[in-house]
Parts: sequence; structure tokens; C-alpha cells
Amino acid sequence: MVLSQVDRDIAAGQIRVVEMDAQTEAEFNAIMAWCYRLVPPIPIRTFDTIHLATARVAGETELVATDKRMRDAAKLLGFTLFPM
Repeated sequence: MVLSQVDRDIAAGQIRVVEMDAQTEAEFNAIMAWCYRLVPPIPIRTFDTIHLATARVAGETELVATDKRMRDAAKLLGFTLFPM
């Protein structure tokens, strides 16, 4: 049931699927390196970094997240965060 709703949302353009390509991979590597070079580092998880890299490559500027590490990284990357 949920998957069929996701499929309908994709078909309606409410969800955009962004493929993992070389640009997204490069952005992923840059974000991961940047987060772990900070003092103190932001111990961001792999899938959260993929999410942020994909959003940046797609040109998104807003992000919904409740995880502290992902929010910290997103804030430093310039995303507008929700919930505020």
C-alpha cells in the first residue's frame, strides 16, 4: 500500500527520483571528508550523506530532518531545515 502511494507520488511529480551518478558520488565524498575534518567532526552516517549529496546535486535548498548529525551537516551546507 505504501509503495503504491510512493509510485503515484513519483508519477505525479511530487517525488523526484535522482540517480546516483558520478556527480553525486563526488558530492558524497566531499561532504563526508568535510564533516570528518571538522573539529569536532560531525559523525554523519553514509545514507545521510547520500541524502545530502543527492539533494545538493538536485539543487534543493530545503530539507526535513530530525537527526542531529544530519541537521548539523545540512546546516553547515546551507540548507533551510524543517522542522525549525
